Amino acid sequence: MDYAVGIDLGGTLIKAVAVTFDGKIIYKTKLETRDTSKSESLKVRYWVSSINQQIMKIQQRQKGGISCIGVTAPGLVDQRGTSIQFMPGRLKGLEGLVWSESLKHECPVSVLNDAHAALIGENWIGAATGFKDVVLLTIGTGVGGAIMMEGKIVLGRIGRAGHMGHICLDPFGIPDFCRTPGSLEWFVGDYSVKERSGGRYSSNKELVEDFKNGDYFATTLWLQTVRILACGIVSIINTLDPEAVILGGGLIEAEEALFNPLFEILEEIEWKPGGSKVKIIQACLKEYGGAIGVAKYAIQQYTDRNR
Repeated sequence: MDYAVGIDLGGTLIKAVAVTFDGKIIYKTKLETRDTSKSESLKVRYWVSSINQQIMKIQQRQKGGISCIGVTAPGLVDQRGTSIQFMPGRLKGLEGLVWSESLKHECPVSVLNDAHAALIGENWIGAATGFKDVVLLTIGTGVGGAIMMEGKIVLGRIGRAGHMGHICLDPFGIPDFCRTPGSLEWFVGDYSVKERSGGRYSSNKELVEDFKNGDYFATTLWLQTVRILACGIVSIINTLDPEAVILGGGLIEAEEALFNPLFEILEEIEWKPGGSKVKIIQACLKEYGGAIGVAKYAIQQYTDRNR
C-alpha cells in the first residue's frame, strides 16, 4: 500500500498523519509544540526527535515503507522547497531548518506553507472539494490564508501569496509581525486579544464565553471583531472573485457565536452583482487539515518525480 506522512508543525501542536494515495487516513496523532522554551536548539531537537519518533511508529504500525513525507509550518518556504526561510515573530529556530536532512529518512521530503497545505487538504477530501477558485482563511493564533485559482495554489514570486491575514484594515493601527499596520490578523487573531481587550482576555475562546453569557464589554469587542473579519472577507471576495471562502482554525469553534453575526454582517456589506453570492463554508478537516494537505502535496511531488 502506497502512503505518505504529513507533519504540521504549528505554534501550539504538532500534528502527524499517514494517508494513502487515494485519500484514506490510516493514522493520526498530535503532541505539544513546546514553543515556549527559551532555547532554540532545545526546541529544534525536540521537534525533530518527536517527529522522527512518530514516523517510526507509523512505519511499525503499517509494516511497510513510507513513499514520501510532507512537512508544513507557518512562514515562507525557500525556493528549493526544503525549509521555511522566513517566519517572523514565532517558532524561533524554524527558519532554515532543512527537513530532508533533519528527518534522516530515505524517502523524499517536501515542505509547504501551512495555509497552502490546509487548502490543498480541504480541496482533496474536505470542504473545498469540487471548487477550482476558492480561498481559505485559517484563524487561530494569527490568520493564515491560501488562494486556489483554476485548481492550482497561487504562490506568487517568492511564495508570499495568500497571506491575507496581513491585509491592512486600518492604516493607522498597530503593526503586526509582518509590519502591516491594522492588519486583519491583528484585529481577529488570538495573539492580540490581550492587548485588544486591555488585558481582560488572553484568547478568543475566553472572549466568546463571556459574549455568550451576555457580558456587555465582551459583546461589544466580539461584535467589533466579527465585523472586521466580515470586512476582510468582502475585501478578499472583491479582489479575487472566488466561488467560496473556507474558514478554518480555532476561531470556527465559536460556531453560532461567530457565524450568526458574520452572516448578518456579510448580508449587509457583500457586493452581490446579479445576485451572485459567495459561499462561506466551515473547513471540515479541522486541526489535521494542514497535515493531510501536505501529505497530498508530497504525493503530488513524488508522483511527478516518478513519471
